[in-house]
Amino acid sequence: MEFHYKGLERTGKAIKSTIEASNLDEAKMKLKAQGILYSAISTKEQSFFGVLALFKQKKFPSTHLATLSRDLGVYLNAGIPLTRALVLLKHQSHHNIRLEHFFDTLIAMINEGKSFAQALESQEHYTLPVFYTGTLKISEDRGILAEVLHELSLYLTLQEKIKKQLTQALVYPSFIVIVSILVISFMLSVVVPKITAIFESTGQALPLLTEIIITLSHFFANYWFAIAAAVLGAAGLFIYKMATDYTFKKSIHALILTLPIVGKMVETADLARFCTISSLLMRSGVPVVNTIKLSCITLSSEVIKGVFEEASVKVIEGSSLSKGLRRDSGYKIDDSFIEAVAIGEETSELSSMFNHLSAFYIETNKDKIALFLSVLEPSLMLVIGGIIGVMVTAMLLPIFSLNLG
Repeated sequence: MEFHYKGLERTGKAIKSTIEASNLDEAKMKLKAQGILYSAISTKEQSFFGVLALFKQKKFPSTHLATLSRDLGVYLNAGIPLTRALVLLKHQSHHNIRLEHFFDTLIAMINEGKSFAQALESQEHYTLPVFYTGTLKISEDRGILAEVLHELSLYLTLQEKIKKQLTQALVYPSFIVIVSILVISFMLSVVVPKITAIFESTGQALPLLTEIIITLSHFFANYWFAIAAAVLGAAGLFIYKMATDYTFKKSIHALILTLPIVGKMVETADLARFCTISSLLMRSGVPVVNTIKLSCITLSSEVIKGVFEEASVKVIEGSSLSKGLRRDSGYKIDDSFIEAVAIGEETSELSSMFNHLSAFYIETNKDKIALFLSVLEPSLMLVIGGIIGVMVTAMLLPIFSLNLG
């Protein structure tokens, strides 16, 4: 069987290729033997149901992973051996059978001679972020596992906090949209047909706007099932294409980056994420090229990820990161970010610069999110109010004409 994979070589170079193996486990073992840190692996020809299976994979919740990292770091700093620390964590998770089995597997593998990072990669109970296991692998080699676990805990906690803030902020706009769709659907399917019957009984000519609304009402009443099926089908196709078609996914991400406010929000969030992880990795002693590669994995935009991956290639060729980020064509990263990176490289304080940039971009993105929401809410009210206003006006026009007549 042929498997398709993508990941990082020992040198930090990105690789996307195929490998022959009888099953998935054997493919993983072969890649590990070759020193390839894979970020994705699947059968070469992936069916629709195969893609659906990907969504069933159990991801380790960020909040739990942050807690695990924090507690494990505390235990290791206190001088408790790794396996004993894992046993203590297992006892704390007695209410979660899957998590208990996860810790049992880690303990067994470490007792067999594997490192903590190797055990995390080999276990099959949860999928873990590639940057997480990659960082731990390097930190173990350098003897700073406890410190890095603490840093990872802070990073994961911060990312989860930002995610929750954004989710909470979008609750009200989402509520407005859902209620508005229900109101408009009710008017088109129930209210308009009843009023239409009254107009038809008078036999008078109807205004153009009224005829348009009545036609839409009839279409919605007769084909609502087909409309719902089309919407669900389009959503399913979009999700499928985003999961399987890299070119399509990248084009959508490129489109998002061109949107006002939203595009800058995405860029700022990705730069904050890149700076946070890069600062952590560089403080752990990870080379610049490997730092860039591992940090790229955390980025949400394929376009921005591509810019950093191209820059890492230039770094391998002997260029600096700041020069590698400067582009003559295609998407261009914020100039102020590139200048700050250049200063960090000149002063040999790139790790510290990334740390400062991370704090700056996190705060900047909070302001951008606040601005976005302040514009979104009145815009939604205006658009939805306008649609309902047009529908009400269309129904009133014939009544006014009748009275005038």
